[in-house]
Amino acid sequence: MDFKKNPEDGTNGRNECEAIEIIDYDAQNYRAYHLKTADPNDLAGLSVIPEGGVRWINVDAQCEDGLLRALGDAFQIHPLIIENIRNRNQRPKIEEYKDFLYIVAKMIYYAGDSLVSEHMNFILGYRYVITLGETKGDVFGRIRSFLENESAHVRTCGPDYLMYLLLDAIVDGYFDVLETLSDQIDELEERIMESNSQEHLLQIREFKKTLLKLNRNIWPLRDVASLMGKESTELVRATTEPYLRDVYNHIVQAIDTTETCRELLSGLTDLHLSNTSNRLNEIMKVLTIISTIFIPLSFLAGVYGMNFKYMPELGLRWGYGAVWALMLAVAGAMVCYFKKKKWF
Repeated sequence: MDFKKNPEDGTNGRNECEAIEIIDYDAQNYRAYHLKTADPNDLAGLSVIPEGGVRWINVDAQCEDGLLRALGDAFQIHPLIIENIRNRNQRPKIEEYKDFLYIVAKMIYYAGDSLVSEHMNFILGYRYVITLGETKGDVFGRIRSFLENESAHVRTCGPDYLMYLLLDAIVDGYFDVLETLSDQIDELEERIMESNSQEHLLQIREFKKTLLKLNRNIWPLRDVASLMGKESTELVRATTEPYLRDVYNHIVQAIDTTETCRELLSGLTDLHLSNTSNRLNEIMKVLTIISTIFIPLSFLAGVYGMNFKYMPELGLRWGYGAVWALMLAVAGAMVCYFKKKKWF
């Protein structure tokens, strides 16, 4: 089951939406179609929903202001909500109005090697759900398959259950991202054990920044699921509240996973510094042993390098060879002593 968004399905920076996806369903009927939005007046009829049915209106790409206003007029959405939809820098939150709930969440996914945090707006009404994203493509493919299945539980439920499925798909996407990050952290740990490099610290820093970004987007969503899982609004039925509490538990689990990953990264930092220190100690030990061996050799060389005319050994024919033999014997004895002490 793949919840990752396909980066080839959309283009960042799109200024207008090509079409609005509309899905109408009830226990017996299902209809999915796209409404071309060249004329904002076409949106006026979207608020007329078949009796007993639920309508899901999904906008995958950024819309022009005129189309947003037309959509707001059709469903009597407060102008402040329209302004908030244009603001892509909001934190996840939930706001309750008279006839609908306004929810902001972040859809997080990998586009190639880049982590993308896409701003998502949800409007939950008594008989409809409106979703508005930033780019074409989403993580809701499984939900569309559910809606096509006549025996699916969602077909007999209201829009609040559809809202639960949408939030659950987004949270499942968080676990996909965290699983990928965990695998990358494990690979980094193996590289650190094999060799030390300054690049490892830079990678650890990048991972920490990514986890901080994840935590900043996931944590506020916990309050959204918590509020929806309580008897606090008529838009969420009592039968749906247990499912939303399950989403809340999944969000808490995702938060715990991010904290675990951050602790692992802290451990990797300590491991990198420890390996660096151990390697430095090994180098210093070798250099110290070499220096220690040369101390008596330097002494002998210094003694016989003095410019005294009357040194007893200077006249000996075999003096040069004797000094070399003495120096080699001293060096060999010191090496044997160090090995006996297990200093290397």
